[in-house]
Amino acid sequence: MRKKGLFLLILLGTVLMVIHPLQARESSNIQKDSFCESFGIQRPSVRKEAPSFSLKDLNGKWISLNQYRGRPLLLFFWGSWCQACKEEMLLLEKFFERNRGQIEILTIAIDGEKERRIRNLIKSQPIALSILLDRKERVARAYGVKMIPTTFLISGEGVVEGIIVGQREWDRPIAFSAVKELFNLR
Repeated sequence: MRKKGLFLLILLGTVLMVIHPLQARESSNIQKDSFCESFGIQRPSVRKEAPSFSLKDLNGKWISLNQYRGRPLLLFFWGSWCQACKEEMLLLEKFFERNRGQIEILTIAIDGEKERRIRNLIKSQPIALSILLDRKERVARAYGVKMIPTTFLISGEGVVEGIIVGQREWDRPIAFSAVKELFNLR
């Protein structure tokens, strides 16, 4: 009986010595992805370069994706008729101010030919973020935007690293934690 008890005790100790490090390694993997997952960032299963584009901003200046090479970029698709988009724009504005120099933000309005609607919105809610006009929604189609708001997180190398469909609370601390984790920022 003593030999059997001693054997079971040794067996249990050995099992615990093997399982505990495995559990610790698994939990560290879960924690590593937790900010992105908690914030609702979907990671593409296949690495894909972001479709190139060149659009005019509200001042008539041409802005292209290539101008942002070397810097992480948040590309936000929205419409002036979308209440969630308007709310998120204000939160993105605050997010950008707090994290200036860490990430760039471009917003792309898919209002078609209704530039006046966007200008009126900007008068009522001053926004300093760059607003690009996707008049014929070609860029939105190239990115596969099916609903708004939709956000693409693009690496400095021009690769789509993450996609967010729907509204997010960019004023919460988890927002920058998720962006830092996704782009390996310090």
